[in-house]
Amino acid sequence: NPGDSGLPTRLTWQLPAGVTAGEIQWPTPKPLPLGPLMNYGYDGTLLLPVAVSVPAGFNAPTLEVMLSAEWLVCKEVCIPESGEFKLSIPAQAATAGQGALFDAARAAAPVAVPGAQGQAELKGGSLVLTISGLPAAWQGRDVRFFPEATGVIQNAAKPVARWSGGTWTAEV
Repeated sequence: NPGDSGLPTRLTWQLPAGVTAGEIQWPTPKPLPLGPLMNYGYDGTLLLPVAVSVPAGFNAPTLEVMLSAEWLVCKEVCIPESGEFKLSIPAQAATAGQGALFDAARAAAPVAVPGAQGQAELKGGSLVLTISGLPAAWQGRDVRFFPEATGVIQNAAKPVARWSGGTWTAEV
């Protein structure tokens, strides 16, 4: 969900037969207010990891990966950008280039909180989120949620959030 005025990044892959690309492993976004609107996105350098599955018995000398991508670059206005990319990966050689960047991207990804349970319900025109089982160290701290789908909430509306013991509730 890119927010009020954003557009989702789109990736179109061209891969050898039997090779498949997975979903983007998105890092946790940042709220990006823009006047009365709220967008969700990233600033600075961004790496969007995508797992590529190669079938057993792949015997070409190189894995040819081609990608067409579309994204927005925003500051005060958003400008659509696009690119065509090609990568030839040797099939019989070890490759570890850019390992630190991939490690950082994995570290920026959201993680599940074991034992946490959430519930969402509509009450009088508001969405009420209730999450229990959060870590004790989080209690009393500011917690933020990001809607996965567009059009569910008013993105720029500030949630009314409160803690009750180990349960966090937000109404927006």
